[in-house]
Amino acid sequence: MSLTDEGHYGPKQLNMLKTIWGEGNLSPGGTDEIDEILGDYDLSDKIVLDIGCGCGGAAFHMIEARNAGHVIGFDTEPLVIERANKLAIEKNVSNQVTFKCIPPGPLQFENETMDVVFSKEVFLHIIDKEELMRDVYRVLKPNGYLAVGDWMREDDNEPSEQMKEYIAAEGLDMFMCSIDKYREILEKTGFNIISMHDRNAWYLEKVKGEVAEIEGPLWDEVVKAIGPEEGAYALDIWKKLVGVVQKGEHRPGNFRALKN
Repeated sequence: MSLTDEGHYGPKQLNMLKTIWGEGNLSPGGTDEIDEILGDYDLSDKIVLDIGCGCGGAAFHMIEARNAGHVIGFDTEPLVIERANKLAIEKNVSNQVTFKCIPPGPLQFENETMDVVFSKEVFLHIIDKEELMRDVYRVLKPNGYLAVGDWMREDDNEPSEQMKEYIAAEGLDMFMCSIDKYREILEKTGFNIISMHDRNAWYLEKVKGEVAEIEGPLWDEVVKAIGPEEGAYALDIWKKLVGVVQKGEHRPGNFRALKN
């Protein structure tokens, strides 16, 4: 059994994540965490590429609260792009966003066309991080800004059995690396690193709170969204997640860098 039976982000998965994380969000932390990843960089009138945009939550925030000029978001999942486009119409920002469904592979954008590249909890699904960073470097304009939040690990050794059990329960492709590996790749690619932050402590408290909400005040909404059996399975996944985050093996983090 898996919440991803209808694709990585099928209707059940989207309904569950909407219940826990809010409309448009496919990763935790909401707009506060988007701002944490972006830092104080001025997005005014900038062209932003959002890699793995999901249902558009970050794109809408960057336009509405950070004054981005235009956000181009893409994802590999047709259903999330469909939902993102509907939300863009509801929010009356269709002229400031472009959402595309693009298959996995090299970035389908011209050289030096983006002021900013943003991504949140997506790079873990991409196995070749070096190739990805070279491609990101290619599409960024000179002095372009890179801001990424990702699920990472404490090291680059073989995952523990506990971690493997959690990943199997999620039913998603997860190719997590350490923040040290990201630093090495960024330097090798030619980026000037601004900051790198381990977010394990923050996320541990966050995910513990989510478990308490799922078991308590949100349970009826969870059941309404995906049913009692699927709800119980989702709760078990969240508890497994608490275990690997508490152990320290699962270590979300973020980094910011400039193209030289």
